[in-house]
Amino acid sequence: MRAFDGSQPLGHAVPMRTVILIASILSTASVMAQDTPALWRDPDGGCTYFRLGDTLSLRYQRDGLPDCPDARREATPANGQGAVTRDDVRDVTRAIEGLTRKLDDLRREYERRGRF
Repeated sequence: MRAFDGSQPLGHAVPMRTVILIASILSTASVMAQDTPALWRDPDGGCTYFRLGDTLSLRYQRDGLPDCPDARREATPANGQGAVTRDDVRDVTRAIEGLTRKLDDLRREYERRGRF
């Protein structure tokens, strides 16, 4: 820093830099102490898990499906059944808007009565 402005550091600048350096070293110590997760594949089901200590957590693929051999087949509906259509989304959206209107009406009624 002195090379850029040519001025001497203030009296508190050196201790402050030392405190910041020590705090940053101490804060990274816990990160460095953590174990890296190991992969474990279930021999029965074939699913892949992350193992960190005694904890297992399911590993997911980039598309959000579990990293299991049957996941893609189970997630894909057979013969197009179970697929969400635009009509389904429109119906759900209309139902939510209707509920929102009813809740707004109810809120206004409570405000009118002075209970809200």
